[in-house]
Amino acid sequence: MTHKLRFRKIRFSGYQLFTLCLIGTLMACSKNETLNELSALSPSNITALGNEISLNNPGFEADFDSWTDIDPSAISGDARSGSKSAKITGSAGKVTQTVSLSQNTDYQLSAWILGQGKIGVTNGNDAFETTAASDDWTQYKVDFNSGNSTSITIYAAYGGGEGRFDDFSLFEGADSSPQDPSDTTTVQYDIVAVTASAHDGNLPENTIDGNLSTRWSANGSGQYITFDLGSEKSVNEVKAAWYNGDSRTSGFSISLGSDPATLTEVYSGTSSGQTNALESYSFPEAFARYIRITGYGNSSNSWNSISEVEIYLSGTGEDNGGEPGDGNEEAPGTAQIPSDLMSNCNQWKITYPDGSEDKTLCGEANNEYWFVNEDKNAMVFRAPIRSNNGTTPNSSYVRSELRERKEDGSSDIYWTTTGTHVVYVKQAITHLPIVKDHLVATQIHGDKSAGIDDAMVMRLEGNHLFASFNGGKLRSDLTIKTNYNLGTVHEVIFEVINGKHYLYYSEDGKLAEAYANGSAAAYLIKDGGNDYVMDLNYDQSYFKIGNYTQSNADKEGSYTGDPNNYGEVVVYDYFVSHQ
Repeated sequence: MTHKLRFRKIRFSGYQLFTLCLIGTLMACSKNETLNELSALSPSNITALGNEISLNNPGFEADFDSWTDIDPSAISGDARSGSKSAKITGSAGKVTQTVSLSQNTDYQLSAWILGQGKIGVTNGNDAFETTAASDDWTQYKVDFNSGNSTSITIYAAYGGGEGRFDDFSLFEGADSSPQDPSDTTTVQYDIVAVTASAHDGNLPENTIDGNLSTRWSANGSGQYITFDLGSEKSVNEVKAAWYNGDSRTSGFSISLGSDPATLTEVYSGTSSGQTNALESYSFPEAFARYIRITGYGNSSNSWNSISEVEIYLSGTGEDNGGEPGDGNEEAPGTAQIPSDLMSNCNQWKITYPDGSEDKTLCGEANNEYWFVNEDKNAMVFRAPIRSNNGTTPNSSYVRSELRERKEDGSSDIYWTTTGTHVVYVKQAITHLPIVKDHLVATQIHGDKSAGIDDAMVMRLEGNHLFASFNGGKLRSDLTIKTNYNLGTVHEVIFEVINGKHYLYYSEDGKLAEAYANGSAAAYLIKDGGNDYVMDLNYDQSYFKIGNYTQSNADKEGSYTGDPNNYGEVVVYDYFVSHQ
């Protein structure tokens, strides 16, 4: 079934807030919040909505009275208005309320969300929702039509991380204000046919029957299931529910294209191991008719079992059947070998996954561990998990990683945390090992003899991207994102100023310029009231860039040697500075 869902992240103007207060909306409005903006408004600013539909306890001031709550959910004292809100912290968490309304009528549901979450409407077999991610209370809304229904169910649900929900409202009509650049459309495509490389009697069509209690299953790494959309569509998201998905992780990749014989891989990773429900996997928008999920077994055995699959174009504007956009892809380049992309190829050495070290990188040819990507604009650092992997001293894991040296390449560099030291990297983590899906990309290494070692690193475990400080020995981990999608291009800066460690992160491509202009404060990852994340002095320090895969043959077990079992980081740009 195909649904087009229109949703916007909006903030009401002062006049709109004032008007909504007068007609009895459930949003809290203060005098200053409304009157201070009245003089700047014109009638064209006003949102054309009709009668308000009464909701019971829309701000959770009476706890979950009139709502059905499913754990993990709770009442929070962090509210947008009043003194309470609903808090949802886990994948099964949800709150719902059934509402009566008129048939064949347009409606608009809205709620204020802090953090991550979803709001939406179920209307029979149809569902309309939007996903939110906001560091401040922000209003999100969903437009829908009631069709033949005389009642619908509104809900708030888990959206990838902890979220709070407040001040629900429901109005007749839809937003008639001009289209905002942040407006987006989500399209769920009809799947017209499904085939598989094999099955054990649990048929491939079970994945599109809307029933999580049925499944497709096939034994063996490399078994696949292929979904046919009937014609080419713009696609950037696949949702899959895994059999026994709450007790084991499953390794897989997603490929797509116009011909089943020549599909291109666009995503590779593992399921969360935390839920039997649908999980979302996003990738740069591409034009395709066939979408294939290839399984590489699970953390318990070699079976591949999928309960349900949905395919989407999400968050890209109105669907017009045209060519896909660029996603977060970088402009093509002209590099032939990795050192073409290095400002000073003498300043670095590399350690390969077999344990060998290379100190002469200028003119080094592409190899299987370090090479230029197809677009000739980035260095690829790949670390396969094999039985003959070697390691460096004091580590049992594999890497394809650059280590900083003196500018003339005469020897390794070591610096103290006195002064200012900066490393900037523009990169994407593109692949994780199948079983232990952990990887470090970008790090400061310190004096191991003083207990410093990996002083500050950026680490990905599944979808959880965070900063780690010598494995929690120097201070607790600090979350950057809970829903990092493999392949997302991002910028990161580690800055040390006289012992104070600062961390910057961005996915909008503007961090390097903002840092150069002294205006990067908005990109700081903070913990508490300080801009810095750690205050610690030490010496024997150096930067590392690339891929330190946190797994080995012992961890990967039977998946060791699997051609799809590797860690990978793609680096588009970088610099280091010492003052």
